[in-house]
Order: sequence, then C-alpha cells, then structure tokens
Amino acid sequence: MNSQQNNFFYSLCFIFLFFSCGGGGNSIIEVYDTGEIIGEWLFSPNCEEYILGSDTIYLENELPDTISIFSNSDNVLSIDAGNNVLDANIDISGDFYIRYQSFKAFLEIGNIADTATIYLTGNGNFSSSSDGTMDLTFSEPNLPGQIECSILLTKLD
Repeated sequence: MNSQQNNFFYSLCFIFLFFSCGGGGNSIIEVYDTGEIIGEWLFSPNCEEYILGSDTIYLENELPDTISIFSNSDNVLSIDAGNNVLDANIDISGDFYIRYQSFKAFLEIGNIADTATIYLTGNGNFSSSSDGTMDLTFSEPNLPGQIECSILLTKLD
C-alpha cells in the first residue's frame, strides 16, 4: 500500500470510529411528558365562516365541546374529537403538529344536511399541563378555499 492509500484508509477508520462512538451527535432522545396532558379538555374554537354561494358554513358549531387526549408512545398523541381520532406528534417543548388527515363533520349546505369528509392539518402548543392552543386548517379538495380555526384548550380533570 502506498502512502496515499494509507492516508485514505486511516481517514475512513477515523470517521467510522468517530460516528460509532457517539461523536456525531447527542444520543439522548428527549421526550415530552405526555402524562400531564392526558385527559379531557374543553375545546373552544373560533373559526372563520366559509361562504359557498348563498350558503355560509359555521364549522365551529359542528366541532365538539370537549376532546380527549391519549398517548401510547413517546411524542405521539391521539386526540379523540367526537367521531374523529386525530394523530399528532409532540416535541419536548410541548409543541405539536397534526399531519394532513380526514375529519368527519356534519354540514348544512342549502337543502342538503349530511356528514361530509373534510381534511385538516394543524399545530399547537401546551403552555402548561392545563392550558393550550391549537390552530387548524380545514379544506375539501373539491371546494375552493379553506376554513381556519383557532382553538383554546383548557384541561377539565
């Protein structure tokens, strides 16, 4: 082996040892203590009105008054909102993110009143074990626009 090959070989060995011994970053995974937020929460939405032709949709009237929050694993929440269970990820700071997913809502549009599947995404924060906020965006791919909702969360138990 010539000196150039030796240098290359030693460099690879050093890189391998550096990363395999934990030198490449912090190996401690920090998680949010979801035990403090599990339970029943008062759900106080403030949503934009959605105008569709001559009809107006008041989505906040169709959202639940309370939600239940569960957690079966680190940094993952299940939010039971009536007929819907939403999945969310939470970080060490109490910030959570709800990925794009379906949501069933009862809607009245003109002479039609039925349960419809709409979609939502959102984020929020638990500022304490008894207070939080959530911002949701509801949309339906076949309709223009979306409905924005800001929600105050207050723990009931």
